[in-house]
Amino acid sequence: MATKKNDSAKTTGGAAKKAASGKTASTGGKEKSLTELVSALAETTGITKAKAKEVLDAHAELLISELKDTGSVQLAGIGKLKLGQRAERQGRNPSTGEAITIKASKTVKFSGGKRFKDSFQ
Repeated sequence: MATKKNDSAKTTGGAAKKAASGKTASTGGKEKSLTELVSALAETTGITKAKAKEVLDAHAELLISELKDTGSVQLAGIGKLKLGQRAERQGRNPSTGEAITIKASKTVKFSGGKRFKDSFQ
């Protein structure tokens, strides 16, 4: 059992070191948790983790509010968030193969800006 605890501690410590280092390494498709994002923001900006979380929460609320009001948000140098619609469509239940109707829904679409796109080429 001691080995398992050490292995998980090493994994967690490694992820924390990567987040704290500020290096942009490929995460292999793994999404950053809120805690990792807050830590990286605090490290990069030199503010406390509590203040970084407060900033992220306020930013999310502002984006949501603006999307509800205007339907789009332009993030200078990054891209544009825009409300979109998904039409009602037919799908299949993967367990039974039964045909089902997937109801219409709203979604947020992102279009990267030039600087954003160019940074990945």
